[in-house]
Amino acid sequence: MTDKEKQQESKKPSGGKDASGGPVKPIDENQRFRYIGFEVYPGKPKDLFKSDAERDLLVKRLAERRERGEIIREHNTLLEERVSWGERIVLAIACLIVLGSLFLPWYSAYTEVIETPPASEQAVVTDAPEGVTMIDSLADTVVVPDSATAAAVADPDTTVTEPDTAAAGAAAAGGDDGEEIIHGGIARQKVHKETETVSWFGAIFSLGSFAGYVFSSGMLAISAILMILYMLLAIVLPLFTLYLLFGSKARGDDLALQLKRALKLNWVPVILFIVVGILSFFGGSYSFDAASLYDSLGDSYGIMAFANALSWGVFVSLAMFIMVAVKSSEI
Repeated sequence: MTDKEKQQESKKPSGGKDASGGPVKPIDENQRFRYIGFEVYPGKPKDLFKSDAERDLLVKRLAERRERGEIIREHNTLLEERVSWGERIVLAIACLIVLGSLFLPWYSAYTEVIETPPASEQAVVTDAPEGVTMIDSLADTVVVPDSATAAAVADPDTTVTEPDTAAAGAAAAGGDDGEEIIHGGIARQKVHKETETVSWFGAIFSLGSFAGYVFSSGMLAISAILMILYMLLAIVLPLFTLYLLFGSKARGDDLALQLKRALKLNWVPVILFIVVGILSFFGGSYSFDAASLYDSLGDSYGIMAFANALSWGVFVSLAMFIMVAVKSSEI
């Protein structure tokens, strides 16, 4: 029996009987429509078109599209570009910012310099004559007038003669006619930081001179290795992403899948940075005298030493890595 004959045979009413013993009636079309969509749309559906003219217009448009060879319906999401030009521009700008951060300060260290002013710059005067006020410790010089000078101040018409050397010596020695002057110095220390910064290129070029210090202790050496990998990815990942955006020969879904995998790699430097931060919480002692190099290093390696060593070039690149990695989930 052919398939056509089987279909015709299945449409014939069966000779079975229902529960009451009577013949089974065939299912009416209206009853069949009741079960479309599991009663979500019960009953016979309405006509799709409001009028015959609307139906004829749609059929005409479909016939014209088939003549042009268009067999896929309009506004099909499968035909949309998975990576638009707007998204490419945003990703390209993020990659360029990462490359530009290589010229910014990546690491910094400071040394505290203590300045003590000389005691002669500060003086305290006691037993000053009447009419002369006390001055604070910030005064540089105090002039105590003798009796003749005081009289001249009181009476402008009075002629003042300069005291001789002997009288001046007696006044300086604290004689009967002189006033006693006590100088008290207060040492006030001033502390300022001298900061040194290096860019990505400076850190790479100076790695040889600081390798003996950096790789001398265990926890610091592990952190240094992870940060070197972070620095290398800061130049490899942006260049690779730019190549896929504008230089790859792949198109359509192939390009989108390649770009999606490449953007996910930007999570790697983010994870490296987080791991280094966790390791710095455990810390470790230095195998060299860190205080003789920079005060910002502290007595031992820890979270504060790690935070003080970072500059804003690292944080700019980290922010761009996160943005690009998040973008991979949208493709």
